[in-house]
Amino acid sequence: MLQIDTLTRTAFMRLGSFSGSGTGRFIRSSFRKIKKAGAENLVIDLRTNGGGKVSNSTLLTRYISDHRFKVADSVVRNSSGLSNGRYINSAWIYSLGLLFSGKKLDDGKYHFTRFETKQWEPIKSNHFNGKVYLVQGGYSFSATTLFLGEMKGQQNVKLVGEETGGGYYGNSAMLITYCTLPNSKLRVSLPLYRLVINKNRPKGGGVLPDIYVPPSSAAIERGVDLKMEKIKSLIQR
Repeated sequence: MLQIDTLTRTAFMRLGSFSGSGTGRFIRSSFRKIKKAGAENLVIDLRTNGGGKVSNSTLLTRYISDHRFKVADSVVRNSSGLSNGRYINSAWIYSLGLLFSGKKLDDGKYHFTRFETKQWEPIKSNHFNGKVYLVQGGYSFSATTLFLGEMKGQQNVKLVGEETGGGYYGNSAMLITYCTLPNSKLRVSLPLYRLVINKNRPKGGGVLPDIYVPPSSAAIERGVDLKMEKIKSLIQR
């Protein structure tokens, strides 16, 4: 969803996921509209965004980032293929994906080198240079934390809300299939790569907000969004 408040020159975007074939088109068209409207403030709500395609989170980052960046320091797996393929959904497709995505390096492990080496430049056309407020919470995971972690510390960006559920240091991601356990028949997600976003970041937690706005049962009862109210007050000031 994209809404633009012409009175305060603020664009409000909600991204519930980075998956979906139309997400990239939505991001590109949104920044065209934001540029045309002359918005000076941008609010992106990522509280329910569990992640999705890294290409889409990278695209969003390029529209806001003021510097070049790469996705991760390392994207690694230990083996060349999948074991116990009979329990894995579409195992042959993911085996092909592993074959073409991974490259064995001197450490004996298989690296998804494209994400480790490629430097992404900010997009010049329709790039947003105003003030940015990113709303985050416990349901912000995976590709969402790639974006939030890269944006954290940029001068014109503020992270508002609660600590993310996804890791700041890294996570398990990139290629994700499903495994059906043979006895219980439980279906669980099975990430195929270990991703370290930035080896210099602290381990064991999510992306911390710049402005902490805790949950409130009283606010929920009143139907008040405290995080959005905080952002609106910052914009008005």
